[in-house]
Amino acid sequence: MFRSVMLIVALFLLTPIVRAQVLHTADFEQGGVDEQGLKLQSANDDAITRVDHPVRAGKYAAKTLLRVDDPKVHKGQRAEFSDSRRAIKMNTDYWYALSVFIPDDFRSRSDRHKNAVIFQWHTQQGGPSPMLAIRIRKDHWLITTHAEGKWRVITELPLEKARWTDWVIKANWSPKPTGGWTIWHNGKVVVNEQNIITDYPEAQGPYVKFGQYHSVDEHVPANTVYFDEFRIAGPDSTYADVAPRDD
Repeated sequence: MFRSVMLIVALFLLTPIVRAQVLHTADFEQGGVDEQGLKLQSANDDAITRVDHPVRAGKYAAKTLLRVDDPKVHKGQRAEFSDSRRAIKMNTDYWYALSVFIPDDFRSRSDRHKNAVIFQWHTQQGGPSPMLAIRIRKDHWLITTHAEGKWRVITELPLEKARWTDWVIKANWSPKPTGGWTIWHNGKVVVNEQNIITDYPEAQGPYVKFGQYHSVDEHVPANTVYFDEFRIAGPDSTYADVAPRDD
């Protein structure tokens, strides 16, 4: 009997474990902001830095600082991380997660048409962008799409300041009405659109970016936003595989 039990245990230990297809993690625990496997798009050395407060999990997070006098980078003022090197397949499920901390002193731009882009999915080949974006306008989160060649507001949510906001997105990118996306805000589904156009007709799906893009103007001289717990996962993954940790 003992030998049978030991044989079963040995077979269990030798059986390959099928792990979720987590493609990338940037939690800032190992190395600086330039060692997270993402491109940095900023004009100044202090625009994107690693900090030990506030943090969503672990010991470190990323701080982005954008000023009104910052030079433009790629035709716009920005302090962003970009995952543009990754090949994203069309008609395939992808999971994305990001935690965002908006400080109390964050101010929205005076022009209501020029909202701050915090989390976005950009086309690979120059079509209308972004395909999907999470923005800040006044005292609201604004989720928008440009996938059908025109601006559409998907939903608005109250903006939380001085606390972490957790975003999880499951997206299937398609230039035909076969795509879809589901968006969780602090663990609650706030968007669920299926059988829709989610991307411009191109060979690959959009790449993801996060940080600050055009969040300042002559009336808002500077803004700071913090980020943590960024993950991308493939079709065999689940919400739990990308959701932020609670340690």
